Amino acid sequence: MDRNTGLGLLFMFLLVLGYNWYTAVNAEDIVTPTENAVADSVNVATEAPAPAETASFQPATEPNDSLANVRKMAELTGRFGSFAPSAEGENERFTLKNSRVMVTVHSKGGWFTSATLVDGYKTYWDTASVPLFNPDRSKIDLWLDYPGKGLINTSDLYFTKVREGQTAEGSELVLRLTTDRSDAYLEYRYLLANDGYTVDVDVNAVGLNTLVNLETARLDWTAAGQHLEKGIEWERQHSSVFYREMERGRDYLGEGRENEETLDRNLNWMAFKQNYFSAIVISNDGFATGSYVRSYPPVDERDTTVNMFYEARLPLGLANAPLASKQLQFYFGPNDLDEFNKLDVDELGKIIDYGWWIFGWVNRWLVRPTFEFLIGIFSNVGITIIVLTVLIKLLLAPITWKNFLSAAKMRVLRPEMDEINEKHKDDAMAKQQATMALYRETGVNPFAGCLPMLLQMPILYAMFRFFPANVDLRGKSFWWAEDLGAYDAIVTWTTEIPFVSSIYGNHVSGFALLMAVSTFFYSRMSMANTPNTNQPGMPNMKVIMNLFPIISLVFFNKFAAGLNFYYFTANVISIGQMYLIKRFFIDEDKIHAKIQANKAKPKKKSAFQQRLEEMQKLQQERAKQQQRKK
Repeated sequence: MDRNTGLGLLFMFLLVLGYNWYTAVNAEDIVTPTENAVADSVNVATEAPAPAETASFQPATEPNDSLANVRKMAELTGRFGSFAPSAEGENERFTLKNSRVMVTVHSKGGWFTSATLVDGYKTYWDTASVPLFNPDRSKIDLWLDYPGKGLINTSDLYFTKVREGQTAEGSELVLRLTTDRSDAYLEYRYLLANDGYTVDVDVNAVGLNTLVNLETARLDWTAAGQHLEKGIEWERQHSSVFYREMERGRDYLGEGRENEETLDRNLNWMAFKQNYFSAIVISNDGFATGSYVRSYPPVDERDTTVNMFYEARLPLGLANAPLASKQLQFYFGPNDLDEFNKLDVDELGKIIDYGWWIFGWVNRWLVRPTFEFLIGIFSNVGITIIVLTVLIKLLLAPITWKNFLSAAKMRVLRPEMDEINEKHKDDAMAKQQATMALYRETGVNPFAGCLPMLLQMPILYAMFRFFPANVDLRGKSFWWAEDLGAYDAIVTWTTEIPFVSSIYGNHVSGFALLMAVSTFFYSRMSMANTPNTNQPGMPNMKVIMNLFPIISLVFFNKFAAGLNFYYFTANVISIGQMYLIKRFFIDEDKIHAKIQANKAKPKKKSAFQQRLEEMQKLQQERAKQQQRKK
């Protein structure tokens, strides 16, 4: 080797060493935040930069390592711009927990990776604590539009811990996404309340307005709701995305099937609702217009690990300012009306489908408070259902009495009705006039039983909606039913039977069977006490009533055992009421005597009756004229 070659190699070696010394991070230059800066993350002017990710800036001892680091930093800068210092790091796991819920947050991405209930709720299949979504198939991303770089997903970057600990309000965690500038960073502050299912999240973008377009910042949330209940078909039929736009009422996508919606107003809240549990995000000032929500079941129906997939794209609506903030509140918990009411969020309680209009009102303000009061006394849910049924039957007793009295009057008139039918069997108009005249003379109203039945409908339908939606029944056992919130199977089979398995299921519900049998006997007793008023061309009510128990058995086989137990109890009480009223309170001889006395009294036709008779006569004349033309 000649002298010139040696000098050239020495010069190159010194050049590499000089560059390595120039680009290496000096330990004295790493500034840690002061106590006041940590306590007030918004005070940018006095705050020092957060610790940098040392893994990306370690001084190299070999020239090749230094060149590799330089190339790597150049690649990361080309991809992430000023966020390049946070492109590498260690994915730390943080846990926030109280007596109700436990959530985990990872430093990579800085968002929730799991939420698990620790308040006693268990999954049906393995009796484990209830997870709100599958952590391996769920994700929250925050997208930022970086001019010249395109969209950056902060889930690809590593946050550093600023603060973690217990405060008077609850468990706190502060994570920060640093940049190559000390006055520009993204910070998340988590606060899990000491008691409850809510996590408050403050999103603070400090000094980022000069780097990214904050106005287009968007939160994407995808989640896989896990199979938690006994029957996945029923569970999917009651799972979807529920949401509320500002100045509008609660809305939702079709439950149990694929559906999507792009919203044209600011979004107040959005919920990934499962049968008895929900993961919800709330913004009091609203997400920006253009939010997108979607729910869909697994493509492979054999996938029984996932109940429903959920997607949401939520524009944050941040201001493009030096300090841009967004306050969010997440709820991870049961669909419990008391818990929803604590949040004081408009129409959040309507995630629970207690029914529409007056039916929902009856459930929320009458049935549910009574149920909660009784369960506080008896503890056992089965006993509570029995007592609640008795109270409802007592409440409806005057209406029931009116029905029986009306039916008794119609039975007394049956012989005279039969005579009219026989006398005018070929003249429908004359038969109708004679029937109306009989009702007028006797003072019997054939529609007297209709109004009481209509008055019962709100309560009857309200109970149909109440029991399947009430989380208080979930996991509670009674008799052979291990879970009153799901179907109770006394016989099961695995073989798929065409048509039967899809419609009826692969099991026999014990309470559904008892309900169907009691319905059969109640129908037989009701028809025996009801006069046969079938007209030509009208359906045979006795046939329909005999088919109704079979239809009920098929229809209710997959419903919650608590609902079927309520119907069974109601039928048994109704059968007892019918027997007692007929045996001790209804005297048909006295009713007949009173009817005959009414017939002897002079009757004054009302204006309505006069108009009705005039219309009947006019219709009769027209019918005769048509017959003459023929």
